[in-house]
Amino acid sequence: MNQGDIIHKPPAGTDEARWGFILTADCDIANDKSNARLSYLEIVSAQEYLEQTWSSEVVRKARSKYLDEAAGLISNAAHSVDKNFEPISPEQLLLWLKETPRNDIASALQLAGKKQTLHLDALEKVELAYGIRTGTQSPLSRLRQIWKLQKASDKSIASRLEQALDYNQATDFHMIPQLPGAANLGFVVLLRDVISIPHDRVYPSALALQIAGDQEGYHLAGRSTDNLRYAVSQKLAFLFSRIGMSDEYESQCGIATELTLGELATHHGFKRMAK
Repeated sequence: MNQGDIIHKPPAGTDEARWGFILTADCDIANDKSNARLSYLEIVSAQEYLEQTWSSEVVRKARSKYLDEAAGLISNAAHSVDKNFEPISPEQLLLWLKETPRNDIASALQLAGKKQTLHLDALEKVELAYGIRTGTQSPLSRLRQIWKLQKASDKSIASRLEQALDYNQATDFHMIPQLPGAANLGFVVLLRDVISIPHDRVYPSALALQIAGDQEGYHLAGRSTDNLRYAVSQKLAFLFSRIGMSDEYESQCGIATELTLGELATHHGFKRMAK
């Protein structure tokens, strides 16, 4: 077993097949310095990455914005019905929406026509973002509906998905075209998902795993090239070694940039675009 080896857990029952990229250093494996455990990065299909991991994060980052927007609209509508109505907080709206379908909320606020559509769309975005009455819809399905409510075209949606898998822009995943023994193409190494497994649960071959009858075990599926191993290690190191600077520091950098560009504009006699 070496760093960069690809391990595979065959499907069993309702559990789907899983893959992993061994992260433990070769010297630690050879000298048993990892307490008889191996660390690996989870590998998922590119489709699963977009359908679940990436879409979930996009929705999570935007949902408070949708909730704030909806709370503002609902507060204004309620004030039109009752001048004594106190503005509803985002938290109150979320609780109300969990207990009451959006159509009933619109009816209670006596909304009609374009106003009703505007408010219903805002409430639906909150439902989709927080998974309220969405059944078994995947995160990508919910995200796509949000984009449709925002009037995004199919071409625009396809472009966003393509950008999400852009190999050159990726910071928290690494793309792998194919895996040994996998029928489909396109896989993603999730650089933030570090998992640990007992060394003796990883078998040297699929046959050895089958003989052991270990339903939770993995087997060695193949070895990475040196280029792939180094590329994943380099990207992982960069991801976890970044140092965030303070707001004051970043503000000062912005001021310094503005002064520098201003001096260059004066010296070379060109006009700067107004911000």
